[in-house]
Amino acid sequence: MKKILAGSLVATSLLFGSNSAEININNDTLELVGEFLLNHSYQLSDEGNYYFTVNYLGSENQESTVGNTKNKKLVTTGLKIMNPYIDDRGLSLGIGIKAVWADNYEKDFFATPLEVFAKYEINEQLSLDMNVGYSPKVLTHADGETYKDGKIKVNYKVIDNGYVYVGARSIETTYKNNAEIKFDDNVFFGYKVQF
Repeated sequence: MKKILAGSLVATSLLFGSNSAEININNDTLELVGEFLLNHSYQLSDEGNYYFTVNYLGSENQESTVGNTKNKKLVTTGLKIMNPYIDDRGLSLGIGIKAVWADNYEKDFFATPLEVFAKYEINEQLSLDMNVGYSPKVLTHADGETYKDGKIKVNYKVIDNGYVYVGARSIETTYKNNAEIKFDDNVFFGYKVQF
């Protein structure tokens, strides 16, 4: 019985060891992020780490070219593929695609931007994450014209599966009537837990 229980615990830790949950804030925004590893559940190739991602961003104050001041929301879900290996310089790269729904203007906005990811491990406790996403007109739907975002953050490992971080992001939606809405372009801080 002990061997079965120990084996189950090891299998569970392997299955869920790369899942993560994050929360970050600044003066105007709250972001919740989840990443769930799909490799073991769907028997995917070990040549890449496949993640299902989900994200919620709520913000009270954004700049708008049309003076819109209502509270804004951004919800995304996506697929992210990261290189499971880190090269000699500590770098790992990845690509992804996500679906974005924005509630930040009186018109409807939906986009499917392509993304590029990079992770740079400085040492065992300190790492740097970056990602850039862009959706041109052909991948932006409803009343939207374009979507672009970027994020960079510095992570510090405080426990085996927990990190604190500080970062900066920029998210912008453009509509067909040339309205440009910025969600956030400020510094934020938060923490991340892997499970």
